[in-house]
Amino acid sequence: MTFTVRENVPLSQYTTLKVGGRARYFIEVKTMEDLEKAGQFASQTALPFLVLGGGSNLLISDHGFAGVVIFNQIKGREYKDNGDGTSILSVQAGEVFDEVIADTVSRGLWGLENLSSIPGTVGATPIQNVGAYGVEVSELIIAVETYHLLTGIKKVFEKSECNFGYRDSFFKTTEGKGYVITAVHFKLSTIPAPKIKYADLAKRFNEIKPNQLEIREAIVDIRSKKFPDWHLVGTAGSFFKNPIISLAESEILSSFYPDLPIYKTEDGMVKISLGYVLDKICNLKGYREGDVQLYTEQALVLVNYGSENADEIKKIC
Repeated sequence: MTFTVRENVPLSQYTTLKVGGRARYFIEVKTMEDLEKAGQFASQTALPFLVLGGGSNLLISDHGFAGVVIFNQIKGREYKDNGDGTSILSVQAGEVFDEVIADTVSRGLWGLENLSSIPGTVGATPIQNVGAYGVEVSELIIAVETYHLLTGIKKVFEKSECNFGYRDSFFKTTEGKGYVITAVHFKLSTIPAPKIKYADLAKRFNEIKPNQLEIREAIVDIRSKKFPDWHLVGTAGSFFKNPIISLAESEILSSFYPDLPIYKTEDGMVKISLGYVLDKICNLKGYREGDVQLYTEQALVLVNYGSENADEIKKIC
């Protein structure tokens, strides 16, 4: 496939919410050479750029994007056995994240299985520090390869340079947004290490120590009941962040709502379940305006049942 710049491309077909206007310019990149050419084009036009992966955590304006959209489809995986029970998995950013996880499970490499069934590509995972069921990717990432679109500089960020936080990283800062993630390096283990303390998993397995495939299958099943099929309806999945508050504040809340799930963080703060707050306290589970709804099975999940209007989705957020 030769390097091609397309114009006025509808972006609704590239996001899981299925809304969004047109991109002034749209470039699909499948190699580093393509990405470098896309960077040169963006510099020449002096227009803003947007890097697009799976489009699963993105709401695009009805007015579209008056700049250069770079659709990252650079793919490839490589495993390196360290000889000590660990392996390094190097994955190009355009790989589908869940397909990679399925591959690691088939190889008996532990670490990513709790993140099963999350839509999107690998390149997005460090940006958001994707997490679910008691695991965040930052626990497994050792390095992130990047390319600065405007300067052409390639840089490998070590884990400590990524400034990972709860659904946060350096790549969400103004400076960090100039870097395109091209590959992510994960450290995985052959030693069984099931993480099943998260309530849904603890209830599912009780006193049983599950194997890796059983954990993946359980999570896929649990998510299928809590989340709509994004292939069939527009959804951003679990759209809202859990609030992080002080221990004293959480104790006050718990005195009013004893069943409120709370989780202590490493810095002494407390994360509370926004799903519980939206559902049990605010009674908003299933709340709907027009074609946009907080899902009937999980209040954190935003669903679009047919609206083509991004502003309608914003109203409910």
